[in-house]
Amino acid sequence: MNAEIHERARKLIALSGSEQVSNADQAWLNAHLNSCESCREFAENSREAIRSLRAFPIVAGGVLVSTTRIRVRERAQELQRRQEWLWVIWVCCSAVTLCTALTTAILWRGFAWIGQQARLFPPVWQVGFVALYLMPSILAGIILLARGTHLVIHESKSSR
Repeated sequence: MNAEIHERARKLIALSGSEQVSNADQAWLNAHLNSCESCREFAENSREAIRSLRAFPIVAGGVLVSTTRIRVRERAQELQRRQEWLWVIWVCCSAVTLCTALTTAILWRGFAWIGQQARLFPPVWQVGFVALYLMPSILAGIILLARGTHLVIHESKSSR
């Protein structure tokens, strides 16, 4: 017999008793153990080692149990905070979208009315609407860009 067969048998012996071994593999292993003395001896030694290990009770210390409980509780609270935070973000995004839709419609009608009263060509008041509509986003982008640039410059000076 070649070494690959013995290696396969030893892997199956190590996995035996778990749900990872199929019925076909278990049948092959049983047939192999009937014909191979060294693998049969390995299987018996493995069973004996497992029995010996199970004879020793393993008890976690009080400190380990309490620190594990604390860490599990902290992790559960962190996950709950994250879930609550995501809920707040969803609610805020929904509110912003709804307010934007309403104010856009109102602002559009207002600009159209001002354009009619001032007898402006539609492209003129429409450009004014777009400029006013995009201005908060443009200003926020400029502020964030300036802040980011300031932070990069400040960090590079402090690292010298």
